[in-house]
Amino acid sequence: MTMENFVSFLYAIGAFIASFLLWELAVVIFEPGILLPAPTQVLFALINGIDLYPHHLAMTIYATVAGFLIAFVLGVASAAVISEVRFLERTIYPILVGFQAMPRIALAPVIIVWCGYGIESKIALGALSAFFPIFLNMLHGLKIADNEQVALMRTLRATRVQLFWKVKLPSSMPFLLAGANIGLLFSMLGVIVGEFLGSNTGMGYLIVNQSALLDTAGVFATAIILAIVGTIFHFGVEYARHKILFWASQSEISGRAA
Repeated sequence: MTMENFVSFLYAIGAFIASFLLWELAVVIFEPGILLPAPTQVLFALINGIDLYPHHLAMTIYATVAGFLIAFVLGVASAAVISEVRFLERTIYPILVGFQAMPRIALAPVIIVWCGYGIESKIALGALSAFFPIFLNMLHGLKIADNEQVALMRTLRATRVQLFWKVKLPSSMPFLLAGANIGLLFSMLGVIVGEFLGSNTGMGYLIVNQSALLDTAGVFATAIILAIVGTIFHFGVEYARHKILFWASQSEISGRAA
């Protein structure tokens, strides 16, 4: 860790501590009761639920990762095929874009009816939520491959497969991984919505139960755990991006034009 990163880390920790202190002070002054628990109450809720959270969290993470992996495979394959077949780009792509504009969460009740109340419906919702960021970013990356490199490969009589693997796929990687970062978080959001609507396990189910019991400290504790997991997912994908794209410039890693 460089000195600059270490200083940024200290600033972030300081901001969190200051926020929690202000939150505690506000609760002491305004006494909002059960509407807003103090950070210490949330901490006690975390400690009291230490035997409760692991099982529900494991189910949510399992459905999130499974949904994300399905979306990743389908998104990459769909983008690769559509970018190479002009007919599909003219016919299937507009349909997918139109479907992408649809609020997919509105389809959650239907998907639960189709797939049942088990984990299958949560995985399906996670995959549906994660698919479009991955697909659209991958397709964008494939379509903006360097024209000079493409022309050079064609003068060397490269096949379409060689052109795809040696030029188009590497140029799309920054965009694909940026889409994967968004897709993983969207997958978790889709899974939690599914658990809200119909489930007997998972963090979404836990939040519904805690809300029904007016256990606001428990709701905050569950939300904080999900925030921590989401943060770990985000930085995990960011770490993978920097390792996979070791050959790229910083602007390429971030998905910006050089």
